[in-house]
Amino acid sequence: MGIITVGIDIGQKVDPTAIAVSEVQLRPRADEDPGGYTDDHHIIRHLERLQLGTPYPKVADRLVKIVEGIIARSGQEPIVYADATGVGLPVVDVLRERFKGRYVKIIPVYFTHGDRRSVEDVPEGGGGKQVKLGKAWLVSRLQALLQTTRLHLPATEEARALAKELQDYEIRITENANDTYGAFKVGTHDDLVTALGLAVQDAPVIPQAAISSRLGNILQAPGSPFTTRSFRGASRPRRY
Repeated sequence: MGIITVGIDIGQKVDPTAIAVSEVQLRPRADEDPGGYTDDHHIIRHLERLQLGTPYPKVADRLVKIVEGIIARSGQEPIVYADATGVGLPVVDVLRERFKGRYVKIIPVYFTHGDRRSVEDVPEGGGGKQVKLGKAWLVSRLQALLQTTRLHLPATEEARALAKELQDYEIRITENANDTYGAFKVGTHDDLVTALGLAVQDAPVIPQAAISSRLGNILQAPGSPFTTRSFRGASRPRRY
């Protein structure tokens, strides 16, 4: 089993909390490159959107249950990337408090303008890390995974909701020439997209994994930056 990462977009007043669980596998390149190179494939094992208005302690309780399920199934403790942009470190600290005594990394992520991703030491010290992640970088990352069929979604209701979010996702340029990304139409959300992006942002080096040849459906999303060829190879969902 490959390395497992969790992305959590922590909700606020108008957006629910969303959680994505990804397993990274290395698979031989489809072009049969004679050099024997491999690509990182992201098998999405779980997608979930919590009820709007769920208190942060309840969000932490649910995350603990998911992580415990991952540990029970895989024997490994995942890396958790938590969006701290709007809610700040105090909420991330609530999550960390639940995992005291365990080697579960809770890494805060702050979204910024631009197309860069950087990993930095937490200013307060203590040996922790934080990520600064440009929304343009995140969009490019998801586009690359989708267009090279390296993102594999489960056949679930949440995955269908994610596909709808991808269709509603937009890029807008403000009067100050800043780029903004998200679902801007009334009644739309992008929390599942954000949770997915957090979960698949990194490509760690892992041992060669078993190869799956299962094929999935093709997603077409005209009008979205995620106009792609397909999500190929439906993943097997897990209940946590």
